[in-house]
Amino acid sequence: MLSMIEYSKRIFVAVIIIIATLVVPYAIYRVFPHFTPFILAYFTALLLEPLAVWLRKKFKLNKMASVTITYLSFLGGIGVLGYFIINKIYVELVGLLTFIQNNSSKIQAWVLELSNEIQSTIRLLPYETATQINSMIINAINDLANLNLVSQLGAYTISLSTAIPNIFFIFLIYLISVFLFNMQLDNIHHRFYSFFKDSSKKKVLYIIGDLKNATLGFLKAQVILSTITFIISFIGLVILKVNYAAVISLIIVVVDIFPVLGVGSAFTPWIIVSILQGNLVLALGLSILLMVLIIVRRVIEPKILGQRIGLGALATLVSIWIGFKVLGILGVFLLPLAFIFYKALVKVGVLKIDRIKF
Repeated sequence: MLSMIEYSKRIFVAVIIIIATLVVPYAIYRVFPHFTPFILAYFTALLLEPLAVWLRKKFKLNKMASVTITYLSFLGGIGVLGYFIINKIYVELVGLLTFIQNNSSKIQAWVLELSNEIQSTIRLLPYETATQINSMIINAINDLANLNLVSQLGAYTISLSTAIPNIFFIFLIYLISVFLFNMQLDNIHHRFYSFFKDSSKKKVLYIIGDLKNATLGFLKAQVILSTITFIISFIGLVILKVNYAAVISLIIVVVDIFPVLGVGSAFTPWIIVSILQGNLVLALGLSILLMVLIIVRRVIEPKILGQRIGLGALATLVSIWIGFKVLGILGVFLLPLAFIFYKALVKVGVLKIDRIKF
């Protein structure tokens, strides 16, 4: 039988565990956002590290020179990207919204005409479904009548400009942290691994290395796929003589990032509208462009993702899809990493499971 002191100790430990279970996640939730610039800077430094190492080996530079050149190249890339976004994407976005704004009455009339034409089909549906569809059409027509996209974009721009001092300060901290992390990566990693015994250090090095390669590889793979999608979309839309090709291509890339949507979600409604408007040439061109994008992505996506994160094509796609369904966008990144972590634990002998392989 337990003594009163031992019983009190167990109660105390149980209470501490319960409190920690509640407090620690809340503290992480509250504190984590403040570390975001440093976390992003660390991963950016990891992405830039191979270039700095290559410069040291290729040109026999010291660490300061290689890191400085790498960092200046990174700043130059940000500058070019920012210039492109401001001078190309934003200008085209304003032009696209202005075009929609000026033609909202025509779009409203077209939607009304289309709804009248499909009323006979809607009446065949159950009463509740038909009522809901009609309500959606009426709301869409009313929204088009009150459409003022340009002023809304202006309001968002003004709101952003008021937050610029804070954003600029955070961005400055991020840029400085990138340089400092680049200079101190070796020391940071050395100090981290010094907490482990020699017997377990190799295992930790292997596991961390696998997770690092998987994380950076997944990000690189997404950048490659998004870049390919943007280039193909932009070239195709320019050939089809579609206005605002750059901003539309960017929208296609953003939609394509979501696993449940994909490029088809951007093209299919556009193709249908083009057919209903009688613009069969554009509809055919968009259909061909969609087929090219789907074929190219289906060919290269499993291979790129599999090579970059170390999983087979099937395991990669399954983990991305299940992660998205369970945890949303965060799951797209976390579940593949969980598979990589599992593989690493099996390889170093922490887990003795040989029947489940990915």
